[in-house]
Amino acid sequence: MKNALTSLPWKRLYRIGKPFWVSEKRTSAILHLVAVLGLLSANAWVMVYMNSTAGHFMTAIEQRNDADFRHYLMMSALLILAVTPLQVFYGYLRTRLALMWRTWLSSSLFAGYFANNAYYKLLRNKDVDNPDQRMTQDVDSFCNSSVGLFISILDSVVNVTMMFGVLWAISPMLTGGVIAYSIIGSLIVVWIGRALVRLQFQQSKTEADLRFGLAEVRREAEAIAFYRGEEIARTQSNGRLGKVIATLLEVAGVYRNIQLFTTPYNMLVGLIPAAIMAPIYFQHEISFGTITMATMAFGAIFNGATLLIGQFGGITNYTAVINRLGSFIESLDAAGVEQLPPGKYIEVHDGETITFDRATVMTPDLAKLLVNELTVSVPPGQSLLVTGPDGAGKTALLRVIAGMWNAGSGRLIRPPSEHLMFLTQNPYLPPTTLREAICYPGIDLCPDDERLMQVLRMVNLNDLAQRSGGLDTVQNWHDMLSLSEQQRLCIARIIQHNPKYVVIDEATSALEPEAEHLFYTLLRTLGTTIVSAGNGVALPKYHTQILELAGDGSWRTYPASTYKPREFK
Repeated sequence: MKNALTSLPWKRLYRIGKPFWVSEKRTSAILHLVAVLGLLSANAWVMVYMNSTAGHFMTAIEQRNDADFRHYLMMSALLILAVTPLQVFYGYLRTRLALMWRTWLSSSLFAGYFANNAYYKLLRNKDVDNPDQRMTQDVDSFCNSSVGLFISILDSVVNVTMMFGVLWAISPMLTGGVIAYSIIGSLIVVWIGRALVRLQFQQSKTEADLRFGLAEVRREAEAIAFYRGEEIARTQSNGRLGKVIATLLEVAGVYRNIQLFTTPYNMLVGLIPAAIMAPIYFQHEISFGTITMATMAFGAIFNGATLLIGQFGGITNYTAVINRLGSFIESLDAAGVEQLPPGKYIEVHDGETITFDRATVMTPDLAKLLVNELTVSVPPGQSLLVTGPDGAGKTALLRVIAGMWNAGSGRLIRPPSEHLMFLTQNPYLPPTTLREAICYPGIDLCPDDERLMQVLRMVNLNDLAQRSGGLDTVQNWHDMLSLSEQQRLCIARIIQHNPKYVVIDEATSALEPEAEHLFYTLLRTLGTTIVSAGNGVALPKYHTQILELAGDGSWRTYPASTYKPREFK
């Protein structure tokens, strides 16, 4: 298996990292980086002086030289004062740079995720799990690790370079020894920990699956309570937890093996310089302080040359994060490109009607025919009810109108998106204020309070503003409202926006007959063009024509005045 360095996905790293450094933030980012490198270099120079001062300080103690002792004690204190702001602001600017990068990268991923219906298309991509984690936690880890590893490498290079001369002047043999010792140790650690990249990737996935499952329980708490499904929910949660623990135990086993090697390996670092330099000291060829200088220089070179050992866990996690982010970005790119072969997609054209022209509708994977060569038109001000058995393709037609599906052939003429609104089977009411819930998605174009209260009265939600604490109090509407009230609040949204075209997917199923009648009557009064999907026995009378899907791809249209509603299995 490849080790952490050779398996590092360099192309993906370049793809993720480059855009920020050529973006509009590049000037600020480069200034931060230059400042960090300047502080890093200054810190390295101070550390060289501290090494020399420590050597003289120890020699003064050994020789019982009070004057030199006081002098180098004062010098050491001054150097500590000098290095403190360098290290503090070095760390602070590193953090600012990582946060700047994270802000830009997450915003960039959000833009791609919410473009071209990518967030919807990724639901069918089983290789991309937990996109929320990838755009937040993984981005944070990537930016911090990128800055941290890059600076650590430069820090190591600077320290090794500057301390190399110090140690070489003391003992060329000791210098060669530390280089050889570092290389051999690094190779052994890479071999022992070769499985960590795979395990880190697996750990991220299992942890995210556990969190997602628990969030799903919270979201569906009422349904679970009605079904008394606590035992199943607990069993599933324990199963996900078991996968997390199993992965963590594998990771712990690898780290155990690494530590069995690195513990004595690192402890020997303090003995090697003394073992080599002490015989020379015993022969009075060097001072006692020289041993201190050699030990400090040896340790500095060792720490720099064994960066891979010290950062091995971070590097393997970094590799896993790069793969997760890289595959996610590749999926976003693919979502914006037409994936269907020529002749296997429905052509969409703007117009003033909703018209299917010999349109064949298939599932996105082209595996199943839903509707064959459909030809039907809904002129402005008219209405169409799509009915038929479950699985016949009713919702699929609405998805085609929305631009979410386009597998098949033929043509669709539809109005521009700004004139078209949808009412979905499951009301979409995210936690927000009542004002924003009514005005969604055009929350920047909300009318005055009186108009909003008028809209609420039109859907028989007269007291909702009072119950929810006013128009500007954030509420969790799914917890607060019944399904009927949720559907009425979504209808209020339609009334507020007054679009020319409305597409309704069984969005009145929980309404009382009087409320459903009022809604459709209001739409007809406004001259709204309607396409509905549903099997309610009262629905045909609110439409001018009926499209009945058979479920085998065939279909028939009827004038609503002659259609006899029937029950579908």
